[in-house]
Amino acid sequence: MGNLSVGEIGSLLPETARGDLDKKSDPVHKSWDAVTRAALVILWGLLVYPRLDPVMSKRIKEPVVDRNVVYDLFYEHIGSKEVWEEILNKLKRYDYVRFRDGDTLTAGTRLLTAVDAAKMYKVYRTSVLVRRLNQSVERKGED
Repeated sequence: MGNLSVGEIGSLLPETARGDLDKKSDPVHKSWDAVTRAALVILWGLLVYPRLDPVMSKRIKEPVVDRNVVYDLFYEHIGSKEVWEEILNKLKRYDYVRFRDGDTLTAGTRLLTAVDAAKMYKVYRTSVLVRRLNQSVERKGED
């Protein structure tokens, strides 16, 4: 996410998720703080985008990422390790992420449905940084 600020990363989340137009309430993440929203964008790019990208989806059946690798790559946006753990607990509680084998994260139902994939896809598809990020995460996970 390069030199983007937390607010700029978090602003990439669409204001209304697809399907939420008929509902009375906004997506729960709409009211979250900028750091949590930025983490949500980062995790969407790591756990959902690879499923949608034609090239990446051939290589990756179900994207997963190590929680510590994400923190190591984005600590300047996330803050302290304690803040990161609080964010992960919130995302888990609302089923945006799920834990596997301790430190491994995978997309939860809300990460797949509450975020407007069509809008986010356009942002990520045009970003060379996203491909580098996913390659970086894959390499770090192999270490």
